[in-house]
Amino acid sequence: MPNPPHTFLGRCHCGAIDVTLKFTRLAEETQVRSCQCSFCMRQGALTISDPAGQALIEIHAGHFSTYKFATQSATSLICGNCGTYTGILLQDGPQMWSVANARGLAISEFNGRAGVPMLYEHESMEERINRRKQRWTPTQIRFKV
Repeated sequence: MPNPPHTFLGRCHCGAIDVTLKFTRLAEETQVRSCQCSFCMRQGALTISDPAGQALIEIHAGHFSTYKFATQSATSLICGNCGTYTGILLQDGPQMWSVANARGLAISEFNGRAGVPMLYEHESMEERINRRKQRWTPTQIRFKV
């Protein structure tokens, strides 16, 4: 895959988690979503992804926490130091996909954007996982010392 031309940088409040997103679309062309589940609503999450893009999540060792809720089908990534909700990960074997919380990561290109309300509660587990694989960003994680 050629390198996507639009790079967006974000980090948690304390800087222990850094995210580099390489998207194929401009920020203005990227859908910002507002999941209506109780977890995302409490976090004020605004999520973004690009299935044709790439995400790199760099985490300082020992500075992250995970949380699985409801269907337990994906993992929320939370900074273990400052508590910022940075996004959600889906892993299937060696492959990983994610959505990034543009608000939590303070990605400036998405400031002031309103999220499109999304309801996923009626999806089956299979539908949910397939949607994520189709719409989320292929992702790599690196741990830093």
